[in-house]
Amino acid sequence: MKRSFKRRLKERQKPKTATTRDAILRAAVRILARDGFPALSARSVAQEAGTNLALLNYHFGSKQRLLLAIYDVLDADRLERQQRLYADAAAPLSVKWRRAVEYYRADLADGYIRVLKELSAHGYSNAVIGRRVRDRMRGWLQLLEGVARAELPKLGLDIEPELAVSALGSFWQGMDERILLGESEAQGRFFAILDQVGDWIERQERRAKMGGRKHARARAS
Repeated sequence: MKRSFKRRLKERQKPKTATTRDAILRAAVRILARDGFPALSARSVAQEAGTNLALLNYHFGSKQRLLLAIYDVLDADRLERQQRLYADAAAPLSVKWRRAVEYYRADLADGYIRVLKELSAHGYSNAVIGRRVRDRMRGWLQLLEGVARAELPKLGLDIEPELAVSALGSFWQGMDERILLGESEAQGRFFAILDQVGDWIERQERRAKMGGRKHARARAS
C-alpha cells in the first residue's frame, strides 16, 4: 500500500519541521510589517520563505491558522519579556517604565506594532481571530494590574488598579493607531507624554524614599 503524500512529506521533512515552520512564520511577519495585510497570501508567504505551498499548507492548513500562529508567537515573546521586566525586584518602577518605553520604540522600529494592529483589525470581522486577540490582551491586562496593585499605593495614588490599567491601555492603543497613520511626534507628543509620566513616577519614588528616612529618624530619636 502506498503511503499517503502527507505521511511521506512528514517523514522526509521531519528533521527540518521546526526550521521550516519558523521560516514560514518569519516570512509572514516580514510581509505584514513591510507591506501590510492585503499583501499576505499563501503564495507570497511561501515565496518569501523560500518554500512551497505544499509545505505551507502542511504546517498551517489555512490562512487563519497561520495568522493565529503569528499572533501567538509574537505576543508570547513580548509578554514574556515584560514579565521578566516587572519581576525584577531590584529595579524601581520608574526604571521599568523607561525600559518599557524603549521596548515600545524597538517594537515600532521592527514592525511588530504594525503586525499586531493588522492582526487585531482582522479580528473585527473574524470572530476566531477577534477572540484570540481578546484572550491575549487579557494576559497583558492581568500582568499590568498586578504591577499597578503593588505600585500605585507607593506613588500615593488611590485608584483602582483595573481602572488605571484600562486608561493606560486605551492611551497606548490610541497612540499605536496615530503613529501608524503617520502622525509625528511633534503633532502627538506621544513620547513626551511617556517621558513626563516616567519623570513623575521618579519624583514620587524620591519623595516616598525621603519620607521613609524622616520616619526612621523620628523613630530613632
